[in-house]
Amino acid sequence: MELLVLIEPLPDRSGYSARLGGPFDLTAQAPTAEEARQQLAVLVQRRLEQGAELQPIRVSAPPSVVANGGWLPNDDLTREWLDNIQQYREECDREDRHRLLDEPADGKAAS
Repeated sequence: MELLVLIEPLPDRSGYSARLGGPFDLTAQAPTAEEARQQLAVLVQRRLEQGAELQPIRVSAPPSVVANGGWLPNDDLTREWLDNIQQYREECDREDRHRLLDEPADGKAAS
């Protein structure tokens, strides 16, 4: 497992601080940046050995968020706008197929 650690000089420049945010919220200080990082690694290892666990969770989005992309209102104006976008995309696709593939501009197959 790799965790990103913030390492920065102490305000008085006497050493370095290594910090790891949530869920660990740990800090270590040492004369060098590498020593601070190593001390922080020891603190994390101890925490895990004491029974702490890191586990992912999966949360499914409510159906309304998935259906609308999560931010669009579900009203007549938005549905009309989305329909117009779809029509425009189809029109552009037909024109591209005509221009690039010599298909008929009306979208019907040549006989």
